[in-house]
Amino acid sequence: MRNRKGRLPHVVEVTAEPLPSRFALLALGTGDIDYVYHFALYELQEVVNRLGMDGAADLLSVKVKGNRLKDISDLPLNLAV
Repeated sequence: MRNRKGRLPHVVEVTAEPLPSRFALLALGTGDIDYVYHFALYELQEVVNRLGMDGAADLLSVKVKGNRLKDISDLPLNLAV
């Protein structure tokens, strides 16, 4: 797809992975994947904060603030654009 000319389709990944470190490479990767959607992102953030997993909370925060990780509820809105 890197050599293809014209408008490219969006490539997304949908995950249900409970450990942020396992999908970190997808969300912070090379740019081949446009977005990573988590089916329970808000719940995952809450659990990580309640358990005091500061490293995981920081990792999630970086991905969310960088618009690389989104909640699955955002997917229909992004597809409509």
